[in-house]
Amino acid sequence: MTSVKIKFRKSTIKNREGALYIQLIHNRKAKLVTTRFRLYPSEWDTRSSTVITDNTDNERNMYLQNIKNGSEIEIRQIYDLIALLERRGDYTTQELIEYYISNSFNGYFFPFVKYQIKKLKSENRTKTASIHETAGRSFSRFRYGEDIRIEKIDGSLMQRYEAYLKDNNLCINSISCYMRALRAIYNQAVEKGLTVSRNPFKDVYTGIDKTSKRAVTADVIVKLCRLDLSDSSLQLARDLFMFSFYTRGMSFVDMANLKQSNLKNGYLAYTRSKTKQGLSIKVEKCIEDIIERYKDLVIDDYILPIYSTQNRDYNSHLRTYNKRLKRLSEILSIEKPLSSYVSRHSWATIALRKGISTQVISEGMGHENEKTTRIYLASLDQSVIDNANAQIIAL
Repeated sequence: MTSVKIKFRKSTIKNREGALYIQLIHNRKAKLVTTRFRLYPSEWDTRSSTVITDNTDNERNMYLQNIKNGSEIEIRQIYDLIALLERRGDYTTQELIEYYISNSFNGYFFPFVKYQIKKLKSENRTKTASIHETAGRSFSRFRYGEDIRIEKIDGSLMQRYEAYLKDNNLCINSISCYMRALRAIYNQAVEKGLTVSRNPFKDVYTGIDKTSKRAVTADVIVKLCRLDLSDSSLQLARDLFMFSFYTRGMSFVDMANLKQSNLKNGYLAYTRSKTKQGLSIKVEKCIEDIIERYKDLVIDDYILPIYSTQNRDYNSHLRTYNKRLKRLSEILSIEKPLSSYVSRHSWATIALRKGISTQVISEGMGHENEKTTRIYLASLDQSVIDNANAQIIAL
C-alpha cells in the first residue's frame, strides 16, 4: 500500500511563495515530488492539508481555487497510477515518480509513445526510436492531433488508419513499418497494464513485401572504387561506402562509433547497435588503407572522420552521407542510386553469386536467422538458375 499526502514547504526567502509537494511512502521508503503550485503560508491550512480559498482579493481567490482544483487532480492521477501498478504487480516508489513526472501513464496513447521513444534513446536504440517517432507523427496527423485513450484503440481504428496511409500513397512496406512500430508501443502498454489487449493490429498488414532489391553489381563496386575524385567530401563518402562493403556491410551508425579500442590483434571487434550481437572482422589491407588515410582527420579516438567536435548527431551525418552517395550515383550514371543500405545488400548478393552459402552470409552480416538474410539477397538471374538445373539434370 502506498501513502499519498500533499504538504506545503515554506520558502527560505522572506515574503516569497512556498511550494506544494507530494509525499509518497511505499514499502517504508519515502519520496517527495515538488508540484508546480506556489502559494504563501497564510494560504495553506496545515491541519486539513488544503488550500485556503476565502481570500478577499477576487483575482487571488480564483488563483487559489485553481491551485486547489489542480492539486486534487494531481492526487487523483497518482491514485489511478498506483491502482494501475498494483494490478500489474510489485513496483518501486522511484518507478511511480518517474511515471507520474513523465505523465506517460495517464491512459492516453501519445504521452506513452513519447515515453517509449525516450526509453529507446536512453538504450542507444536510435534507429528504432526514429521509426517510432515517424510512426507516432503519422498516427497523430491521422487523428488531427487529438489524443486517444489506449483502451479505445481497436481493429476498426487501425483499419481506417491503414486506408488513410494508402490514400496518401505510402508503399505497402512503409505502411507495415508504421503498423509494426505502433503495435510494439501498444504491446508495451499492455505489458505495463495500461490496457487489456484487443488485438487491434490483427486485420492490418504487418508483413514484409518483396521489394526491388538495393544491391548493385560487382562492376559498379569496382567503378566506384576506381573513381578519380577531386571533391574531398565525395571521396570520403566513397571511402565510407567501400569501408562498409569491405566490412561485410557494416551499418553507418556502427562505422560512426568505431574507436581505436575496437582494433584488436588485426581484427575489428564491435557490437552491432541493432541486434547487440558481437562481430569480428579481419582488417584486410583495403580496410587498413582507409583507416590510415583519415587518421589525421578524426576526433578523439574514433577510427573514421564521421563525427565532428561541433556535431555528433549520427542522423544528420547519415543524411549528408546519403546525399553525397546520390551525387556519386549520378557521376557513375547508375540506375539504382547508392545509399547507406546498398553496400550491405551488395555484399550479400555478390557473396551469393560467388557460391557462398546463405548460412555463411547470414553469420557474416550478423543476422539472427537466414530469413532476414534472404530479404537482402537479390534474385538470381534466370540463366544462373537454368545452368544450375542443367547441371543437376546432367547427373
